[in-house]
Amino acid sequence: MRITQKMMTNNVNGSLSKHAEKLMTYQSRISSGKQFTKASENPLGMAKALDYRKTLDSVDQYVSNVSYARSGLDNGEATLSDIGELLNQARELALSQTTGTASPESRKVAAGEVRQLRDQLIQLANTKQDDRYMFGGRKADTPPYDSLDPEAGFQGDDGGFSVIVGDGVTMDAAVSGQQAFGNPEDPVLVLTDLINGMEANDPSAISAQLDPLDQSLAQITNERADVGARLNRLDATETHWDVFKINVEQMLSNTEDVDLTQAIMDLTAQQSAFQASLASASKIIQPSLLDYLR
Repeated sequence: MRITQKMMTNNVNGSLSKHAEKLMTYQSRISSGKQFTKASENPLGMAKALDYRKTLDSVDQYVSNVSYARSGLDNGEATLSDIGELLNQARELALSQTTGTASPESRKVAAGEVRQLRDQLIQLANTKQDDRYMFGGRKADTPPYDSLDPEAGFQGDDGGFSVIVGDGVTMDAAVSGQQAFGNPEDPVLVLTDLINGMEANDPSAISAQLDPLDQSLAQITNERADVGARLNRLDATETHWDVFKINVEQMLSNTEDVDLTQAIMDLTAQQSAFQASLASASKIIQPSLLDYLR
């Protein structure tokens, strides 16, 4: 078979095209920092990368849910702590007014102080977060206590909400107002009875509220302990996802990130090969008048 000028030209052009394509591939790797940017370049690698990214998106959502739950539980625990302090102050006032040195006047003053403590407790119990009443349970759109009618007592329930913190794993993210305020002693009602006993100058009625006060304090303490346990679990969950995320990010990097040093070496070598091909082509493709006459 006779080798014509056209055949040589086509072969040279094909060779130059392949070199140019490789050159562009190496340049793209360096500029993007990725071994591949299209599935056709590495179907298996692209599938793995997409799977890793999907996993990372899920982890980010879990971590976001953990952060949201922690925020609510932290605020709930701090609020319960403040309420516990108020009840302790009320208990000290109650004890001071059961002694023989107490007088009708001192009990009247103490009743005013306890009334202030009760109003503060109602205010704290009606704390809102993200437009929902923290201790309302399923009745999150209405305040747990009516500040104008304290004797109505706790109006919430034991419902709450959960957040997803793992694949098929949920966690209760609500602070139970029912456990803190309505099971079995309602601290607002206890303080109301204490106020009535002080205003009536009745030492027996005042003393009768000491045990209910202790029960109210125990309810607050128990709910704080439960919240604390869930906060510890959230911390452990977040630590798990932090470590897991680092591992997945490393696997993703190993799959798709380019070795920059190697990529630069490959690019330099390809540039040299391309220049050599151009030099060879300039010598091979030199058509003469005789070539055209053929």
